[in-house]
Amino acid sequence: MRLFGIALLLFCTIGLNSAAAQVVSRIAAVVNKDIITTNQLDQKLQEQLSKQEHQPSPAQLGALRQDLLSRMIEETLIQQRVKALNLKVSEEEIETALLDVQQKNQLTREALQEAVTAQGLAFDAYLENLREQILRYKLIGEEVRNKVNVSEGEVVEYYRAHLEDYRMVPEVQLSALTLTISPKASDQERQQIRKIAGEALARLRQNEDLAQVVASYNETYGATGGELGHFAYRELVPEFADAINGVGEGSFTEPVETAEAIHLLRVDKQFASGLRQFDSVKHEIHQMILDQKTDARIKEWTRSLKTNAFIDIRL
Repeated sequence: MRLFGIALLLFCTIGLNSAAAQVVSRIAAVVNKDIITTNQLDQKLQEQLSKQEHQPSPAQLGALRQDLLSRMIEETLIQQRVKALNLKVSEEEIETALLDVQQKNQLTREALQEAVTAQGLAFDAYLENLREQILRYKLIGEEVRNKVNVSEGEVVEYYRAHLEDYRMVPEVQLSALTLTISPKASDQERQQIRKIAGEALARLRQNEDLAQVVASYNETYGATGGELGHFAYRELVPEFADAINGVGEGSFTEPVETAEAIHLLRVDKQFASGLRQFDSVKHEIHQMILDQKTDARIKEWTRSLKTNAFIDIRL
């Protein structure tokens, strides 16, 4: 009898807990035949709040809760559409997606798992998220992307209307050898650095390797050098722009002296101004217009899902 009494007590406790849970968790929204509970909504809310540095005000909290509910309704509608179209994700597709992530981030599988875990996410949960993303991509492709077209005429029209966006400005690619001048350098010390710059320039103009020349003056005079990068002429400081004027590719300028350093610039490559030709940009324009149309169509499609669904918000 005692054992029976304990079992009955446990049963009653479980029943009471279940009943209490039902009271606490109410229906937040009905989406066709699916239900979103307040517990599910509050769980999403807590996840969102955990990512924020500052606690929102009551008004902000209410707005955030409504926004999350709206997103959960959209997600429910999307999941319902996935089921209606019987869309599936195979293990091969998951593996292909994983390999793509690894290749783009230059990671091994083990390193990827460690990176996911370091972000506080179990790898199984990551795989499930990946599966959901692929399903969503398939759904968008089926419902939206396959129905969006961009004609050749649209691409040509866009190109003609935005010619200035495809106009190239004069650019130059530079390398340099730099000898630093201390702010406390005397006139004699500055003159010595000028002399070294002249020696270095003579060696460079005799086609001696830039890295070797830099190395030979590095320990004594702190020389540095190498590629500076790719610049539009308008980005250059006036001293550099004046120095490279009229200098051919592969040639060095005369020493460019500033308060802090003496620079020997090499013009590696020059890029003339002009207009990018249509054939070189048509694929870029096509993809941009396609993306814009797809984004607009997705928003329209999402609105139509809501319009054609039974949605009863009970908050």
